[in-house]
This record gives sequence, C-alpha cells and structure tokens, in this order.
Amino acid sequence: MLGIFLFLNVKTLLSINQSKTGRKSRLFKSTENTMAQKRQLAAIVFTDIQGYTALMQKDEKVSLEIREKHRKIFDTTTKKHNGKIIQYFGDGTLSTFSSSVEAVHSSIELQKKFIDADIPVRIGIHVGDIIQTENDIIGDAVNVASRIESCAIAGSVLISDKIHDQIRSHPEIKATFLDAYELKNVSDAIPVFAISNEGLRVPTSKQVKENLSGSKPNSNKSSSIKKKIGIVLGLVGLLILAEYFGLYDFTYTVTDRSIAVLPFENLSTDADSEIFRDGITYDIVNRLSHFDDLHVISQTSVKKYKDSDMTVPEIAAELGVTYILEGSIRKYGNDVRITSQLINAKLDEPVWVNDYDRTLTDIIQIQSEITTNIVDELKLNINFEQEKSIAKVSTQNIEAYKLFLQGREEADKRNKGSIAKSIELYQKAIDIDPNYAEAYAEIANSIFLQTYYGNADPTIAAEKAETYLTKAEKIDDNISRLYTVKGLLYNHTKQFEKAQVAFERAIKLSPNDVTARHQYATYFYYTGQYQKQLEQTKIAYALDPLSFASASSYFSALTYNKKYDDAEKLIEEIRKQHTEADDFIVNRLYMRLYMAKPDFQKAIAPTTYLSNEDKNYYRFLGYSYGQLGDTINALRIVDSIKKMPSHRMQNHRIAVVFAGLKESDSVFHYLDTSKNKSKLFNNNAIYYFDYIKTDPRYSDLLHQHNISK
Repeated sequence: MLGIFLFLNVKTLLSINQSKTGRKSRLFKSTENTMAQKRQLAAIVFTDIQGYTALMQKDEKVSLEIREKHRKIFDTTTKKHNGKIIQYFGDGTLSTFSSSVEAVHSSIELQKKFIDADIPVRIGIHVGDIIQTENDIIGDAVNVASRIESCAIAGSVLISDKIHDQIRSHPEIKATFLDAYELKNVSDAIPVFAISNEGLRVPTSKQVKENLSGSKPNSNKSSSIKKKIGIVLGLVGLLILAEYFGLYDFTYTVTDRSIAVLPFENLSTDADSEIFRDGITYDIVNRLSHFDDLHVISQTSVKKYKDSDMTVPEIAAELGVTYILEGSIRKYGNDVRITSQLINAKLDEPVWVNDYDRTLTDIIQIQSEITTNIVDELKLNINFEQEKSIAKVSTQNIEAYKLFLQGREEADKRNKGSIAKSIELYQKAIDIDPNYAEAYAEIANSIFLQTYYGNADPTIAAEKAETYLTKAEKIDDNISRLYTVKGLLYNHTKQFEKAQVAFERAIKLSPNDVTARHQYATYFYYTGQYQKQLEQTKIAYALDPLSFASASSYFSALTYNKKYDDAEKLIEEIRKQHTEADDFIVNRLYMRLYMAKPDFQKAIAPTTYLSNEDKNYYRFLGYSYGQLGDTINALRIVDSIKKMPSHRMQNHRIAVVFAGLKESDSVFHYLDTSKNKSKLFNNNAIYYFDYIKTDPRYSDLLHQHNISK
C-alpha cells in the first residue's frame, strides 16, 4: 500500500524517462534497488523446536540428532506442498508458500510427523506482502508470523485471521478461534486461530497469554526469535542507512498493487447520465479503498483526467500507479451498457476488458462486479468483512442513489451554498430510502461542515449530526464516513481518546479514505503530536497527489515539524501545479512558513496581502515588523488594531504585536484579565509569548486566568 505502507518497504524513486517509442515509462532510480521488483504476496511459516537450547546444554549429541531429523522431515514435507525454504535458524525454520491452503496442509502434515517423532515443534503462519532478496525475505508479515509462532505450544499450528479467511471454504481443515492478541511491534490486535485437526494440540488462552507475557521464559525461544528478527532488522538497518546516505528517495513509494480509477467516458445523450458516470468512479474507488494492501488514488486527483487526451502510461506515471481502470457508460432510457478495462500501465496492455449490458437499477451491482474482478486480478488479500463490503448494495432505489450522488457532488464544492444543498439532497434520498445508511452518514458530515463553511453553531450542529450518525450506525456500523464524523465531533468536545478510537476505526474500515487520513491528522494536531500529524498528511498526499487540500495539509504538517526546506519546496510546487488556487490561501501558507522558520523579512509580503484582505491578520504583520526591529510600522499596526470594531480578541492581538517588539511590560498590560479574556497566550502551538514564560509575572498571569501550570 501507499508508501503508507509496510514499515519495512524498500522506498524507491519514481522517475519519468522517455523510452525509445516516445512513451513515458516508470523506472527505478537505481539498479541496486532490485528488491522492490520481487515484492509478492506469500504465506509465511515459522517453526522452532521447543526447549532446544536446554537440551543442547544437557546432551549436545542427542540435540543435534533431533535437529537433523527435524530438518529432514521439514525439507521433504515443505517441498511436497510446493513450499520454498528460505532459511534454517538453528532449531527453527522460515519458509513461504504461494498458497495459504498449501501452507496449512504442509504444517498439519509436518506437525503430525513431528509428534510421531517426538520432536516438540511450534508453528505459526501469516500471509502478507514480502520483499524477496537473494537469501531472505523481509516485510511486516514476517514479523507477524514470527509473533504468532511465539504464542504456540509444542504440537500446535497457529494461524492469523487472514490465513483463516483463505481456508474457510476447505472443510478438511478445522480451526478454533482463540482470541485477539496484542503482539509485540504489531500495531493492531491480531485474531489468532489454532488448527484443530485430529492429532494436533490446541493451546488454551492461558497458555497463549503466558507465552506473550513471558511468565514462562524459554531461553531457546528467545534465542530463536532474536535470530529471526535480527536478520530482518539487520536488513531494515541497511535500508535506513541507505535512506540516510541518499540511496533511496522516500518521497513516494511505488507498489505493484496501485491503481487509479479514471472518470468513465460518457457516451450517452440522456440529460442525467453524467451523474451516473461520476458515480461509477466514486463507487469503485470507495469499494477498493477498503483494502490495506492496495494503494488507491483519490477521486479528487483523478477528476483532472476527465476527457483528458493524456495516454494511460502518462497518467499512471503522473499518479505513480501500476494499474489504470478506465471505461465508458452508455445510458439509453432505463438500459445501460458499461465497458470497463483494467490496464497494466507498465506494459500499456489491457489485463481484461468486460462489457455489462443491464438495466439502470443494476448499476451498483455492476460496480461490485468490476471491483471483484480487480481484486481477483491483483490477487489481493481479502478477508470476510472486505468481501462483504465489495458485495454490499447501499440502496436498491436508483432515484435515492442519484440524489445521493448529487449530494456528494455539492458537498465536494465546499462552500456555504453547496453544503446546504447537499443536506437537502441527502435528506431527499433518505426520504425515499429510510435505510440508506451512507446517506445518513454523509448528511451528518455536511451538517458539521456548516461550522466551517456556513458559520453554524458547532454545538447545535454536533447535536444534529449525532442524530443522523445514530441512525446510520443502527443500519450499518461498517461505514468509514460514520467514524470520521464521530472523530470530528469528539475533537470539537475535546474528547480526544474517543476521537482517536473513531478515526482508527474509520481507517481500519477504509485505509485509502483520504478524508479519514486528513481528519485523523487534525486529531494529532490538536493533541500536539506533530510527527504523527505529518505521517497522516503524507499518506493523504500520496493518495491524493493532485489535490490542493492534500498538498496544503501536508505543507502545514511539514512546517509544524520544522521541516522548513521541504515545506518551501512543496509550496513552490503547489504554486506551479495549482494556478487556480485562491491567492489568499496560498499567501497564508507562505506566512505560516516564514513566520515559523523564522524569516520575517520574507513574511512581510504575504502577511501584508492577508492584512489587506482580512484585518484579523494585522497582529501577524505587526509581530513580523517587531521582530525586524521596525518599531514605527509595528506601532502603526497597533493603532490600526485599536481602530477596528471592538472584539474580545482585540487586546490579545495588541499583545502579540508588543511581543514581537519584546516590550514585556506592554504585553503583560494587554494580557491582564481586566483587558483580555482569551487564554490563547498559553497555547503551546502559539510561540509569540514563549519568551515571557520565564518572567515571574507569567505565573501571576496564569493564576488570573485560572490556568493551571
């Protein structure tokens, strides 16, 4: 996924070069970076012999005989089931299988043979992306498989939920759910199952927890795991050094499982066909966004290519994806023909082409079929919940669906009138279909958006939004938008722990949801976790690389993290790429950069522009003059603020200007509670007053405003 991605991924630079045929193609920066070309999905099997180190200390000859017998059984059985032995780790092994079912069948046979031979072996299996090197494999999935094996007992085979999803349709394999466990260095709790075929042991929950907590330490296991993880971490260390010395560019990560869904071509003459054309793109992107091993470009970025003359390889190169889905829609009355084509942009060749001749009421089902074809073609790792999400039909009523699409189109315009219009359209969709869960979630989102774009009262808006969220959740609690709105509401009420839970749920449901990433970033901003804010905005920017909103959010996070050179490069790129962007917003970005850097000489121009448009920016202009030692212009700004209509922030703004001049007496004078009721001077994100915090009078100021230290 996304360079979002597995933390062990090799980062590569996307270069655009002209080939002999004149077409653009994506090439890796360095021929040294061959590992990225060997990325694959695989089932990973870890084994080790329980108590081997203790036995080695007691009787070296016997232990070596057991190890040789163990390896002979492992070698013949693994190859029999088409497995690939990667490495032996003393008493342990690491192997991979292209099929999860074969990995489990092999492990069952292995465990039975080990039990018959009286060799106490533990086995753990997981499936995921790996990077194949000449002698080893790396990837987050390797770590997970190792951790699952550490939960096992001798004679057992433990598997992850992802393996379980893939053996569900094989009745000859029996599995028992144990519990979801927090595994070391794994971000989410992993549901773990035990293979319960006859002859195999199934650990109790207590035994698994003992293994996890280390209450029964096993020196052999510790040694084995250290060997396994040490090799992986050693390779990671090399990658980190490579990054440090500039061998790889970490700006973008390119994966083979990356796709952009282009706007379908409209071949219809019907007046309302255009909305269904856009709806197809939206719906397929939304369905694909549920897969954490697929990088899906946001609809916002692909809109640029509507009716574009660019070639598929050119578009893929610009977006940094391997696959492009394109197609057409022809609507005539209630009949519709949809053609879709999945293209491997590297080869500029179609992978498959399908035609769908249906009635209009089947259009949502067609989108589900197209998504399923993509999932099958890319061999995505799919669990039961994701399978349900693909097949889900949000409404059976085509008129309600049409109103929903129109509502989204209005909401995306992000202005006061369009947000209000979207609420009206969503409500009409709900009136037609009272069980339209997505419409309830979107209307809740638009209602709260009115606090940003329509000056609505946040408390009242939150109450209204909550009503719709409750209805949505009762119908379908697996909608990402539902939880992004919940997170916004919790941010507003400063219930940050609940906000985090909501945003994490949204991202788990839809890892490629740009809105969820943006709003999760706001949570980290509000809680002062700027590094994590940067991580989320970087993900959002990679998902939505042609969006001004994504670029500006990423820019702000770079600034908060004091990555000023990167921020300055990005703002210059924003100016070139988004010539239509609002000058006010662009100047505000420049102001933030130069005031934070600080470079107050450069800050004067954008801040002057902003002040001419909005007098609330006078304080920043005055502060900048003060920092430059320009007392005359700073005091002129103070006079201008005093002439503005009375406002509860007026004296606070004057204090900001005097802070720029380092006039501490005046700062304390205007921050006194008799003149200033705002507590913003104690906000850690606002640095203007940092220099007075060592002044003894600052403690008195906190006391006056009832602020605890």
